[in-house]
Amino acid sequence: MKTIMPFFLILTIGFSSYAQNKDSKLNTQGTAKPILIINDSIIGSMDLLKNISSDKILDLRVFNDKKLSSTSLFIENDKIAGLIIAHINHEFKLKSQKELNLFFGLHEKNDVYVNGYLVENKSQHISSESIVCIKLIKADQFRLKKPVLNIEIE
Repeated sequence: MKTIMPFFLILTIGFSSYAQNKDSKLNTQGTAKPILIINDSIIGSMDLLKNISSDKILDLRVFNDKKLSSTSLFIENDKIAGLIIAHINHEFKLKSQKELNLFFGLHEKNDVYVNGYLVENKSQHISSESIVCIKLIKADQFRLKKPVLNIEIE
């Protein structure tokens, strides 16, 4: 009886350590902020509006129930942060999707995601001032057929 209890304890600890997946990571984002779309061609963060004088902002529309795209990379992206569409007369530092893909060694037409949402319009640029993190997500043949970039903006 004394040998059964330690054996059972070691067996339980051994199985529980294999039951945990070390590679899984829950991609949680903090409070979801709306994504800013400037002049229908630039994707950026709301913080860009702080750096621009109000006389350069020509039009500003807020959509609380709109997403950047219907295609989401992560399951937890079901929460809707909203979109702000603005027409601004200002120059921004930009990165094209082609530039980003080539820099990371990907094909120039690979998909690019912003905060987990697919950028469907390949001609849209991303404000380099808004980029917080760029993650290269490898193809897993289940969710993704080709590697993609996920660009996190604030």
